Amino acid sequence: MIAQLGKQKRLSRILGENGKTFIVPVDDLLICGSDFQLSQYKEKVSLLEIPEINAVLGFPGVFNQFYDNLKQKPWIINLTTSTIRNKHTEKRLSLTLEYAISLGCDAVAVHVNMTSPSEGEMLQNLASVSCECQKFGIPLMAIVYARKPGDDGRDDNYLLMKQNENEKYTNLVAHACRVATELGADIIKTNFTGSADSFSRVIYAAGNVPVVIAGGEQIEENLALENVMQAMQAGAAGICFGRNFFYREDIKVFSQKVRAIINEY
Repeated sequence: MIAQLGKQKRLSRILGENGKTFIVPVDDLLICGSDFQLSQYKEKVSLLEIPEINAVLGFPGVFNQFYDNLKQKPWIINLTTSTIRNKHTEKRLSLTLEYAISLGCDAVAVHVNMTSPSEGEMLQNLASVSCECQKFGIPLMAIVYARKPGDDGRDDNYLLMKQNENEKYTNLVAHACRVATELGADIIKTNFTGSADSFSRVIYAAGNVPVVIAGGEQIEENLALENVMQAMQAGAAGICFGRNFFYREDIKVFSQKVRAIINEY
């Protein structure tokens, strides 16, 4: 019972007073390395202090390097890793819940790529961390994507299926979210399916677990804002945007627009 109270308290810091959240991931530095415009990250990370943002998702190195900028925000620490250099779709459990607690995190995240050859191992990781989170009252974010290795060696994110067979793609994303719910996730991060109508089926599949949408590849600002609006109309709890946050011409103005949409629903 005490652990559950602790989980509720930490979760409320991430979701905010109205249960609607704006999370920014800063985990691409590990995934993509110096190819991911490291210098721009250093220049822009101070903007994470703005009030529109509820929480930050990342790895310990970022929180250590930018502690002064990030210390006022709730931390969600990703326990699973992979890089674009080798088997990116195969996420390995690399950090422990005990280590995350020692850093003062508010939540932990575990990434699962549904349909990847290593899906079973990743699901096992999610279930194992979920049990530990229940014991110690730490919220668990499940990052669940429809993703597998492509024939060209790059990630296959089912973009052609999303465009040409949207119902099939939506069912795949909905299944991923249901798996996350069944294994004890407290927050789910997943891909937007393209419309409020289709994403409402994903929200339904997740049950009472809050769902936030990933930003994915950087897209034009109006389309990004439209995706936020459609997701919120479907019942999403907010967003988790990295590239679609950091590389805007005016991050503060963009964040204000996003926050206004989130607060409207």
